[in-house]
Amino acid sequence: MNSYPDADEVLSGLGEKVTLSLARSVNLASDDLHEYRKSYPSWVAQSSERGLANWIHDRLWAHLTAQLDGHPGVTLSEGEPTRELVVGVRYRLRIKRHRDDGQVSSYATQTALEFFAQGMQETFPGLEEVRLIAGYEWEPDARKMGKAVLSLRDGRDNVEWQVYLLDAGEAGGTVQPVRPVTPEPSLPSVEVPETGQREASEGKST
Repeated sequence: MNSYPDADEVLSGLGEKVTLSLARSVNLASDDLHEYRKSYPSWVAQSSERGLANWIHDRLWAHLTAQLDGHPGVTLSEGEPTRELVVGVRYRLRIKRHRDDGQVSSYATQTALEFFAQGMQETFPGLEEVRLIAGYEWEPDARKMGKAVLSLRDGRDNVEWQVYLLDAGEAGGTVQPVRPVTPEPSLPSVEVPETGQREASEGKST
């Protein structure tokens, strides 16, 4: 049975700069979406879920790059169609939209399954790579971005924990706990690309 670092350990390992940058990037991308909707309401209304997700993630990645590019110990990797954020030697992050139950959508390809699984690589005890999913909660009815979130899972659908990440200007500090996530069977969903990995080969976009 795998042993997982708790949220406090992970957040300490990522550091305040990274966690604040993740939260701030979500807020800035949300502002971009608001401006996009205000300026071109019919374009947003006519956008497919895939197309709108592409647009949001491009904006989110642009803000992350602006804040973290060149920061010591942080590597931003962008190789179509994969985008990753690596912090130190332990933490590898990909960015996805989360449902309110903590679940994310992804094609069940081999590389995706390998990323979602913890403890698969051989290394010295205490130096195991920890794979994390950062991103934001998505409000599908309103088609709006919610709060920034960070989750650890072992397998695509088995969420071990999830926390909200707060920007410096938001009340409550850097982190807020999210209610415990109970794993549920996956429901059919429309795959949307994410800042981190899109396993489909349906064009060059993210």
